[in-house]
Amino acid sequence: MTISTTLSQIKSLEKDISSLNTKISKEKEKEAKALDKIAKATKKISSAKTTTSLNSATREYQNAQKDLEKSRTEQAKLAKQLATKNSSLANKQKAISTAQSKEREKQQKELDTIHQQLLSESQNKLEEFTKFNINKPVTKEYDVFISHASEDKKDFVEPLAEALKKAGINIWYDSYEIGWGNSIRQSIDKGLINSRFCIVVLSPDFIQKYWTNYELNGIFQKASDSDENILLPIWHRVTMGEIKKHNLSIADTKAMNTGIHEIHEIVTALVNLIKLPNEIKVQEDIS
Repeated sequence: MTISTTLSQIKSLEKDISSLNTKISKEKEKEAKALDKIAKATKKISSAKTTTSLNSATREYQNAQKDLEKSRTEQAKLAKQLATKNSSLANKQKAISTAQSKEREKQQKELDTIHQQLLSESQNKLEEFTKFNINKPVTKEYDVFISHASEDKKDFVEPLAEALKKAGINIWYDSYEIGWGNSIRQSIDKGLINSRFCIVVLSPDFIQKYWTNYELNGIFQKASDSDENILLPIWHRVTMGEIKKHNLSIADTKAMNTGIHEIHEIVTALVNLIKLPNEIKVQEDIS
């Protein structure tokens, strides 16, 4: 049975239940009127002074009693129907909840499969590109590659990039390097290959995005072929638990944390790591 069919049945059951509740309410009104008539007829019987008035009051009492019994019988019948409809509705609602849950799981699996295929294809192309260029003499054009989610640019990444530039560090940053009409994938591959270190700004948005995962896969590939510890994680608005769910390897790598470290501290740490020529000193007020 399809979800649409079940939803149609639920709608029909809800309509039936509403109708039954209306009928029960009307029968309760009839019951109240019958009880009122019985009370009035009982009063007339007790105060009757003639046979005629007594007989009339008695007939009123009997008719009201019949109406009362009829109303209560009908209420019992309607209550039974209502219980059946409510039970059926509960079963249908449970069925639709199960069906919708399975449908969501199915859609998520399909999305995961597509995502994995895209990542696999991108990884293969990156490996091919790396293999093709492996024997070429490559001069490192950048000190550090910055991998990040676009949502983190304004509050952290852009100020970090500017501070690194001021400190004399040559960075690959997409806003500077990817121009109008450029291939994003080729630009990223070139930046990764020609960078000595790779900063990864881990955040909730980073974990969810395709391009950041593509970059991270490339960084892991580069790290596996390097004798240096090139991966430099920075935690930004993210917890250890969230990172572990995404990638256990990167969770185990010592990282800077924007909740603890200021930008100038991160820049200083990177300068010391790179050991720039001429002993470039970073001012404590870099922001």
